[in-house]
Amino acid sequence: MCYFLYGALWGDISESEYVDIKNKYGLKISLGTKHDVKNAVKAAAEFVRDDYRVTDWVCDCNSPIGGHDPKDPTVIELSNLITELSALPGAKQINICLTWTGKQNKKEIKLELREMDLPTFLADLKGNTLYCLNI
Repeated sequence: MCYFLYGALWGDISESEYVDIKNKYGLKISLGTKHDVKNAVKAAAEFVRDDYRVTDWVCDCNSPIGGHDPKDPTVIELSNLITELSALPGAKQINICLTWTGKQNKKEIKLELREMDLPTFLADLKGNTLYCLNI
């Protein structure tokens, strides 16, 4: 069993603008809702779902996300990706979680993206919690 990092961007977003940003990064945040993320986590109990995975790594057990180093290059890359996606017209929410296979997120926490230090937040991300970052 392993941890997997999932993410989705929700809103009324131009597909072409989204793709332009998405193609700049090795990490990804898929278009979708928090329910899409919840369903991906739930389905991962039976098989690994790649459609909402943020990384293409085998697993995210040793991921810098949640590893307490806000200066790690992966943390900075994800922070930059989220920052660019959140600036898209029509972007409303980014949902992200680091969840153990076969488990559901125990908590759901809503936060305001503009009120946080994003690299520190990502470095200190807690497992088995769905974070809904309002834009």
